[in-house]
Amino acid sequence: MMEKLKAMVPDHLIDMIGDSGTDDLPSTCSALLNYLHPLKHFRQLAKQLSDPAATTCGKDPAAASQWKLEGNAAFAKGDYPQALKCYTKALQSIPLSLEKIDKIVVAALHLNRASTMYKMGMLKESIRDCSRAIKLHPSYSKAWYRRGQVHGNLKNYEDAIKDMHMALAFENSSMGKAQVRVQLENIMEQSKNAKKSLTCHHIDGTNDFDCGDYEVDLPEIAQFSGVLTADRGWENQAENNILPGHLVLQEEPYVAIVLKRCRDTHCHFCFKELPGDSVPCGFCAVPLFCSENCRDHAGGNPSGTKDSKNRPLSEQILDDSYCETQTLSLFENDSCQTLPVELKDVNWFEHKHECGGMSWAAVLPTEVTLAARMLIKSIDRQSFGNYHDHSTCVLPNLCHHYEKMQTADKLELHIFAIVLAFCLRSSTPEMFQITGTFISKLVLLIAQVRVNAMAIMHVSSPESVGKPAVSRTVPTIADTITCSVQEVQVAQAVYLRASLFNHSCDPNIHASFISRRLFVHAIKPLPPGSPLELCYGPQVGESRLEDRQRWLEERYFFSCKCRACSELNLSDLCLSSFRCAKHDCQGVILDKAAVRLEKLVGTDFVSYANIFTRDLALPVDERLRHSIKNVSHLISTENDSMTDVSPGQCLRCGSMSDLEIMQKVANQSLGYLKRVQGEICLTSSTGNEKQRLLDEALQFLQSLRSVLHAFNKDIAKAEDIIAEMFCLTLRPESAIHYCKVSIQILEKLYHSDHIVIANELVKLVSIELSMNKYACAKKNLARIDHIFSRHYGCNYDKMFPYLRTLQR
Repeated sequence: MMEKLKAMVPDHLIDMIGDSGTDDLPSTCSALLNYLHPLKHFRQLAKQLSDPAATTCGKDPAAASQWKLEGNAAFAKGDYPQALKCYTKALQSIPLSLEKIDKIVVAALHLNRASTMYKMGMLKESIRDCSRAIKLHPSYSKAWYRRGQVHGNLKNYEDAIKDMHMALAFENSSMGKAQVRVQLENIMEQSKNAKKSLTCHHIDGTNDFDCGDYEVDLPEIAQFSGVLTADRGWENQAENNILPGHLVLQEEPYVAIVLKRCRDTHCHFCFKELPGDSVPCGFCAVPLFCSENCRDHAGGNPSGTKDSKNRPLSEQILDDSYCETQTLSLFENDSCQTLPVELKDVNWFEHKHECGGMSWAAVLPTEVTLAARMLIKSIDRQSFGNYHDHSTCVLPNLCHHYEKMQTADKLELHIFAIVLAFCLRSSTPEMFQITGTFISKLVLLIAQVRVNAMAIMHVSSPESVGKPAVSRTVPTIADTITCSVQEVQVAQAVYLRASLFNHSCDPNIHASFISRRLFVHAIKPLPPGSPLELCYGPQVGESRLEDRQRWLEERYFFSCKCRACSELNLSDLCLSSFRCAKHDCQGVILDKAAVRLEKLVGTDFVSYANIFTRDLALPVDERLRHSIKNVSHLISTENDSMTDVSPGQCLRCGSMSDLEIMQKVANQSLGYLKRVQGEICLTSSTGNEKQRLLDEALQFLQSLRSVLHAFNKDIAKAEDIIAEMFCLTLRPESAIHYCKVSIQILEKLYHSDHIVIANELVKLVSIELSMNKYACAKKNLARIDHIFSRHYGCNYDKMFPYLRTLQR
């Protein structure tokens, strides 16, 4: 519908908006508002986004009943994952406010979900849902019985016996009492025979989420300050010597929001993966939380009040420890019983103004919803006294680059701002007057978010899949293909201090996240006066210079002049290049022309290489010069002549190759290799069939090697695919060989201490340990420790419990 709305805007308004600067925004916003407001299509859109009756985001008892029926059917078939999904959807849909809640129905849903999780082996989650059912319906004998049964399975016999006695007391039927007695006798017998286990602990579903309350040793934060420079504006510079691994900054977000694709998988407040017993909002059907604490802190309440009279009954369940402490557990493997952030904004609830069944926060782009949260937070924190004076709602320290934007982007911002203004007025009509001035501030807020929002990345590693980390052992060779560490984007946020770090394609600081909190560590030695530079997007080794420049220009409106983009480097030469047709030549072949020239700088001639229309100075470092000369002698020479290298010409020996044929061979071989990879992963065949697929894959790898340069990133990917296939065919020795080759290529493209190398080494160590190669594994674990300590600090092992398993 937004695209249709854009198409309705007349050309004269589009031209007016395209030519506008920040001073023109009140008039352009007023003009577009006056045009759109009478349109039937616009009014329909505003109604759909802001009227709870026109959306599916509100509570719906009929939908809850349907989800419950589907859950029951799936449970009866033994499809427990589907049953779990359906019961959670039912809990999201059923009303939970005090005046509407049906306690018995909600308690039954919690028990059904608890029984499903019991079948799936999710015992702690099952206990928590049983406890919720008991809180709602204290005489619910089935809930007492199920919780006692789960306690018995966990060998918590004292708790199990207590629960069984309660079940027996509340059970009315003689058949039910007989069943409880049998279970109680079995548990009592097990209790007599069992030795007291030191690892057994009390779990009642209220105060113990087994989160692993680690003491976090945070080093003293390094000192840095903002300095105004002539060429880069404001720049953060080190005030003292900062060593690799030293903590530079930790910061809570000003605003944050979960990504749309993660809404059903990650907590909407702390952004951790949702447990099986996720907690819905009490007033709408959109968000899910990992615990009552996260739900309460997000503020799912359209009135914004937190007194017991107005809170839904669900918010009074399991909240005995609500906000009792600000001693935080930063490293939790399970749900958040203690809040994962410092409660600096306890009076501001980010979900409050979005709650109540309106769909705009779920439908509009993430950046627009973040802008709304920035505005509401500014109001709630009394950044300005008069709600109708929005002159200070744009944060002054955040750039927006509005005047550098293309016409289409400016128009889009105008339309989103107008739509958002109507949605906000529906949520909080007493706060806003829809005027051109107000909308102009929303335009700049959305632009600020677009430029300054950071991607919150959470680490995905083997302990986050399947069984808890404490029960996992070193995987078998067939499982080692999953033993890698990857960063996955789960949310977006605005961090005020971190937004002032400048960019470099070869950064010297690294950002990581625990829950919502940002941690920035130095990854290179930084003497006093050094600029602190974070990478905004693709780094050297991830994409070519030309692609990095294009991405930064389109998103952040600047041409990067960092060292990695100003000097010729091996990675940009080899990343996607082809190999010379001569077998004894190591030269690279680019798909575009390259020129070597000299320019007069001051009184000296400086050698440059013109790669893809950008002049790059040759590096000063002799080692780097030598490595570049090995693959591109023609553009790394020091003579005064100009050398023009044609597309398809080897940069080392000058021989010509057919680029079109080489590109075709590379595309076909890589496509075939991925197809064979999929077949061998899915096939149930053994022996000859898997060997045939493996032989095919090796042929395709050889074809790739015949046309792509040895340091091409696609070769590294192909070598890794072959290593995975050898793991699947239970040939670990060969898997190790190809895994090492892949890592060696990545070391050429990145550097030996890059986080990408450590992530791949985790996979290699897993294979080595499956073969009892302890000496090799120990050596590689030392490298992992060295790299992870730089990027994540001294507590990295608490972020990756799987690494502790490998180290043991």
